[in-house]
Amino acid sequence: MPKKHPCPDCRRCLWCTDTRCSVCLGESKSCQRKLSQAEQIALYESINRAHQQQKTEVRRKKRALFLCTNNACLSPMAAALINFDFGDRLQAVSAGLTKHTRGAHAIAVMAELRLDLGSQVANCLSHYEREPFDYVITLSDKAEKNCPLYFGGVKRHSMNFTDPSQTKGSEEEIMAAYRKTRDTLRQQLGDFFRQQLAQQ
Repeated sequence: MPKKHPCPDCRRCLWCTDTRCSVCLGESKSCQRKLSQAEQIALYESINRAHQQQKTEVRRKKRALFLCTNNACLSPMAAALINFDFGDRLQAVSAGLTKHTRGAHAIAVMAELRLDLGSQVANCLSHYEREPFDYVITLSDKAEKNCPLYFGGVKRHSMNFTDPSQTKGSEEEIMAAYRKTRDTLRQQLGDFFRQQLAQQ
């Protein structure tokens, strides 16, 4: 059997301890160990099983879409929090009825948790119109009124959170409003998904 590299994602030789193996890295030095045909087959099968298991684990993740008015504050904050807290079981994305630049205050309060909103791209609801979801959650009254009852193949869930971008006052008061919204999103959405995932 011709010798083939069984794992294109590998960063070192799977057949020996040589990290400069030509099988993996395309360098001139050859592998230091020669496997028998049975060993090669067993190795290939074990790697294939690991890859299949990894793909299955990815497929098991539920998908959640969060929707607010303009994808500038509530929905991106919600998606970032859920990915942070439930990333092993959920994949969350966000959209708006329209799209606007992420607000500086939203970016700042999420950065306090080391979550980056500034580099994310804002999306309209139409961006996801052909994608399947397990949960579609509207986060404002306006989004609830304008989002189709069924989207992504499922009936939407409606929740209503205060939009901190409407807060008037000093910088300290505005930041306090954003922090309150962030923490409320995290608590209420966390409770919702813990209950949902416990039923599966």
